[in-house]
Amino acid sequence: MSDEGSVGLNGRVLYTGIERCPVCGRDTLHVMEILYNDPVFGDLILYSNQCDNCGYRRTDIQYLNSRGPSRITYEVRDEEDVYRTYIFRSKNAKVFSPELGFEINPGPEAEAMITTMEGLLLRLLDVADSMEVLNEGDDAVVSKLREFKNRVRDALKGRFKFTVIIEDPTGNSTLKPPQGRENNLHIEPLNQG
Repeated sequence: MSDEGSVGLNGRVLYTGIERCPVCGRDTLHVMEILYNDPVFGDLILYSNQCDNCGYRRTDIQYLNSRGPSRITYEVRDEEDVYRTYIFRSKNAKVFSPELGFEINPGPEAEAMITTMEGLLLRLLDVADSMEVLNEGDDAVVSKLREFKNRVRDALKGRFKFTVIIEDPTGNSTLKPPQGRENNLHIEPLNQG
């Protein structure tokens, strides 16, 4: 079932329908595709799937203004960078920071992510908390996780400078720094090989 309609000021529904769920096999999967013009990221297609029967859900975003395979580098210097920098990570991109000591790699079930730098740091804290519980018996691992969490907490308060690097073979990721800090953003072709 196709449905052309408006979603807010910047969006237009390209498709809605009910399809077969890849998990439970029933025709209870609500599918929606929206063409959206975002003032920060440009033209996007938002994909949303949710099953009424088993609860399966999946979202994805395709950034239509791709630059080709790219490496995006941004130095986070203070609280303004933490709270006013927006990240768009495609499902194919790797995000990492040498100073903070984390790496998020794409996997077969990876989803796209739109968040602020703060949101990324809070997710890192959640994952580190879960890993700490899973590694309760290993004092060395728990100690390293606690050191990591302290760095992330300092970063959230703007007291720890770090670099965020996004490597995307599809070029569908981007980063939007606070106004006036665009010169601190570096985008270069990603050499694949």
